[in-house]
Amino acid sequence: MVKNADAWELRKLGELGTLKNGMNFSKDAMGIGFPFINLQNIFGKNIVDVSQLGLAKASSIQLKNYNLQKGDVLFVRSSVKLEGVGEAAIVPKNLENTTYSGFIIRYRDSFGLDYNFKRFIFGTSNIRNQIMSQATDSANKNISQQVLTELDILVPPLLEQNAIGTFFSILDQQITLHQRKS
Repeated sequence: MVKNADAWELRKLGELGTLKNGMNFSKDAMGIGFPFINLQNIFGKNIVDVSQLGLAKASSIQLKNYNLQKGDVLFVRSSVKLEGVGEAAIVPKNLENTTYSGFIIRYRDSFGLDYNFKRFIFGTSNIRNQIMSQATDSANKNISQQVLTELDILVPPLLEQNAIGTFFSILDQQITLHQRKS
C-alpha cells in the first residue's frame, strides 16, 4: 500500500530563481572573442548543444554577468514561429567565459530543483501552453522575463523530481538509441 506522497506545490517560476536576458552583439563583435550560445544551440533540444558555439567579443564584466552554469535553463525569447518561442534547454556543464544571445533568457534556479526534472518540465504541454498563450506578436513571436516569472510550475518533493527526471532521461536515451538504429 502506498502512503500519501508529500504534496506538490504550485509555485511561480520567479519564486524559484532569477531570470536574465542575454547580450546583444553588433556585427563587428561576431566571429572573434569568446564562445556564446545562440538559438541554434537550443531549438529542438532539451540540453544546450555546446559542440558548435559561435564566437563574440565580450568584456570581463559581461563574461561575469552573462555566465552560464550547469543547470541554468535557457529559453528562446524570440522566434519566427509561435512553436519556437519559449523552447527551453538546460546547460549541461559550467561554461567558463561563455555568454548567450539577446534572443535568449537565462533562468538560474535558486530553489534546488533536480537537474533532469528541469530538463523535461519546461517542455510539458502545460508549460508550453502557458508560454505560447502569452507570446506577443510583432515581426517575430516574443516572450518577456515577466511571462516566465509568472509561469505556474507544479513542484514535487525532490525525491519525486529525481524519479521523474530519471524516468524521462532514460526514456529519452532509449528513443535516441532507437532512432540511431533506424
